[in-house]
Amino acid sequence: MNRWILAVLLSGVALASEGCGRASPEPLFTQLRSTDADERLKAANALLLYDSEVVPRLIEEYGSGFIRVRFEVVKLLGRIRDPQAVPVLIEALGDKSSNVAQAAAWSLGQLRAPEALGPLLGYTHDGSKGMRGQVFRALGTCHSFAVAPVLSDSAHKEILRALKDEDEEIRMKAMLGIHEFGYLGAVDELIRMSRDASAKVRHVAVQGLGHIAAGSAPEAVVVTPRLRASIVEALIAALDETGYQSIRTKAVKALESIGDPAALPHLRRLQQSGSAEDRRETLRVIEKLSAPAEAASG
Repeated sequence: MNRWILAVLLSGVALASEGCGRASPEPLFTQLRSTDADERLKAANALLLYDSEVVPRLIEEYGSGFIRVRFEVVKLLGRIRDPQAVPVLIEALGDKSSNVAQAAAWSLGQLRAPEALGPLLGYTHDGSKGMRGQVFRALGTCHSFAVAPVLSDSAHKEILRALKDEDEEIRMKAMLGIHEFGYLGAVDELIRMSRDASAKVRHVAVQGLGHIAAGSAPEAVVVTPRLRASIVEALIAALDETGYQSIRTKAVKALESIGDPAALPHLRRLQQSGSAEDRRETLRVIEKLSAPAEAASG
């Protein structure tokens, strides 16, 4: 049976009964076609309340000839996160609108759909930087060691490659993707990226190093003493970040989670010379790290 006909039939079944006086969502689909972006946003937020009930109807609406409608539909499918949307989202990766295709990659990532891993790999060299960024992130969230090893290995290699991309947004998305692999094979790269020219990249790298050393990354890499020392060294260097408070704060919190007393002299220095937030954050960590150090010396 034609997929669009099936979608229509399913939507008719899903929406036939309004039950308990609940308003029909149908007027919201009319509003979703509005040329006014604010009106479309209101309609999308209202449709979100219907959850999976409207997914078949949204799948039907993806057949619209209007880019704005397809974009809203694809984003909504990602927000609702119903698995029945996966096939149409995979189809939408090839949409003639780059914005719709990017939204499809984002939505597949939200659904964490392993069956999308192969199709996503077909877009790692897409001409749109925005599309590539969303794909690298989705390759991480859609990754599963249950899928064919060749797909998992290919996704991992593509994300590692993207960590060195010249575009800062792609490097950031790649770091978010490699997080889902437990930063496997990427620790040295993250240490390097903690000194990246982009403040946004440094921020995400410092955060990732904290996850690794604290063992809070999914399927985290084994943190050897040597690796731990290298991470602590990179985080200590990040305490000297100038102009970006958030990076210093991330570094302080990461050092807190690691709990290495070797950071104490550097934290005390920042406590004396840093901002009000630096003083507040470091005071707590210094007190926390000093207690076991003093007990050991006593």
